[in-house]
Amino acid sequence: MTALTGRTHAKYIKVYIDSIAPTLTDVTAYVNTVGTIGLTYDTQDVTAFSDGTKNIVIGQPTAALTIGGPFDSVGHTLFNAINGSAVPLSLDIQIGMRGAWETGAPQFGITSDATHGYLMSGYTVDMQANTWSATLDVYGVTAPAWGTVAET
Repeated sequence: MTALTGRTHAKYIKVYIDSIAPTLTDVTAYVNTVGTIGLTYDTQDVTAFSDGTKNIVIGQPTAALTIGGPFDSVGHTLFNAINGSAVPLSLDIQIGMRGAWETGAPQFGITSDATHGYLMSGYTVDMQANTWSATLDVYGVTAPAWGTVAET
């Protein structure tokens, strides 16, 4: 077991997403860009005239994600099949710390069921740049989360 601390490199990121059969599929070979991951919360300003500083109330989080990579016919078949599907998807982004990911290292994702997961709300191909891009949005009442154990 390696030390799971310190800085790392993008080459140790693995991306898994549901395939047509509901199992996590390693799509890392088709991905070369993973957008910002994590939860971002809505805020509402509730500052009163007498407050010494601005005050906010935290609202609902969002965890939209964009992934992309070079166009590939195998990846295209997979992503095109799940784009626009109403079936929630599991997602697991594993971040290896100075080496291949292992349990205990950071990961972000969600294990889906009928009531929560990610939906792919967009899949586009830019043939001039020979790249693809997919947009994933959270579905349901359960938010994805940071963890240290792989999603299923």
